[in-house]
Amino acid sequence: MAQLFTGLVGTNADRSQDVELAIRCMDLLWQSQPQISWDEIAESFSSLPELAGDEEPPGLLAYAYDAAATLYYAARYRETGNLVDVASCSNHALNSAEYISEELDDRVDRYEIELQNQMADIALLSRTGNPDEHEFIQSLRGRAREFARARLTELTSA
Repeated sequence: MAQLFTGLVGTNADRSQDVELAIRCMDLLWQSQPQISWDEIAESFSSLPELAGDEEPPGLLAYAYDAAATLYYAARYRETGNLVDVASCSNHALNSAEYISEELDDRVDRYEIELQNQMADIALLSRTGNPDEHEFIQSLRGRAREFARARLTELTSA
């Protein structure tokens, strides 16, 4: 989801700090025990234009909204450990996938693909003895990165 945000918002030079925030947050999320105030990160996301307003932004920036919300709820979860934040994070990723399928109208059910990816990640995490192991984290991250890159490419080349 971070690539959707950086790929869409990054086209605006005035938003470079917002892009840096997303990249920084993503890097921290993949660390098992970063020394950071997750509350501060979540607060920074809540002040982004995509999340600060009462309505979703129009056009492609609507996808940046779901991406920013996903990162916001991931940071909130890391701060509070509240599983409601995990559900919200998951929901925004699923909504984004569904909206992209509707936008592209190519009969690819990205919602189902996202759901299957989330379930596979949960199953993998459940079976792993040490989910903080560097190689394990990097394999999950690599798979997520490739998936996000493909989704961004599909959306921006339509």
